[in-house]
Amino acid sequence: MATPKLLTMLLSTLVACLCVFDTVVFGQFDKFNKYDLPTGVTGPESAAFGVLPSNGPFTTVTDGRILKWQGSSIGFVDFAYTTPTRTKQFCDGTTDPNKGPICGRPLALSFQRSTGLLYIADAYFGLLVVGPTGGLATQIVSGFKFLAGVDVNLITGDVYLIDASLTYEIRNTTQPGFQPDSTGRFLRYNSYQTSVGLA
Repeated sequence: MATPKLLTMLLSTLVACLCVFDTVVFGQFDKFNKYDLPTGVTGPESAAFGVLPSNGPFTTVTDGRILKWQGSSIGFVDFAYTTPTRTKQFCDGTTDPNKGPICGRPLALSFQRSTGLLYIADAYFGLLVVGPTGGLATQIVSGFKFLAGVDVNLITGDVYLIDASLTYEIRNTTQPGFQPDSTGRFLRYNSYQTSVGLA
């Protein structure tokens, strides 16, 4: 049985640890930097950093682009897009959800650190990947109704996906009478064996 002195020491140590934890974890969020999107651009949905800490952040936006931060003197610049049908004059700055099947709507990003590849989950065009120089992403897997999330396992290279619905597209979620369903899936894509299966 612990003595009162030992209990007091343990309690004091616990309180000291909690105070340090509070200072280290909660105190670090008192200063933020705001990264402004280009004029007329809306809907940042995801953010990711490249292999180097200075590389990015990258973000997805409503009009179908993936933007890359180039520092405070330049800001965000176009980095990648998910469909060859996208044109700047038709898509840039759009918030029209019905243009998604033409312009794309990337919703999530994740880097594979070992290769420098950026994996993209696009609500209309499925799982795509683009190299360090950006440009048109290569479609890897399609046939999804509403791909909404992606993350890469840094050890195995497996790519995990969230398919939000087998019934609805993203543009259906803002329509009158929309009723959420429970047909979403969590999937695993093995980037080395090129297969998709339930995780």
